[in-house]
Amino acid sequence: MKISVIARHLELDDDTRSYAEKKLQKIETFFGRIMEAVMILSAEKHRRIAEVTLKAKHVTFHATEETENIRSAIDNVMEKVEAQIKKFKEKLRDNKRRIKGVPVESQSEREIEVENNQDDEEIIEPQVVKVNKFAPKPMTVEEAVMQMTINDEDFLVFANSETNQVNVVYRRKDGTYGWIEPYFE
Repeated sequence: MKISVIARHLELDDDTRSYAEKKLQKIETFFGRIMEAVMILSAEKHRRIAEVTLKAKHVTFHATEETENIRSAIDNVMEKVEAQIKKFKEKLRDNKRRIKGVPVESQSEREIEVENNQDDEEIIEPQVVKVNKFAPKPMTVEEAVMQMTINDEDFLVFANSETNQVNVVYRRKDGTYGWIEPYFE
């Protein structure tokens, strides 16, 4: 596991750096599939902030904690990440490769029609503000739902490992999950 401890706006002594590294190494015994662990320690006036990102093959864990003391921020952020890992491991154990347990709904593509303007006014096109490019990770639908839940996201774009196509899972207002799977005629 690759471990990085980064200090921002903060003089980090060797004791605190080794303390943070030991905390990150301890996670590896708890969850051995982590490939990279990054801890960012920063200071803002009277606040000390610890931010941890753990990357595994198909999942990323992330937590942030603010306190007045950097060591307590490290301890608290590690507790948060450990809780995320425990939750993930429980879900993996409960959802061992069965799609039946995931309440999903297949969505079909919807077309939006622009009404013809009788006055021949200029139609204003929507403007794309930001473009995010990424390589979707191959995973099952259950793994995608777990990843989305752990990262507290409303949707997740992923490569379905069973069909090798790009799919989307999303959280619905009623608490269930939707699943968008493309099909070609």
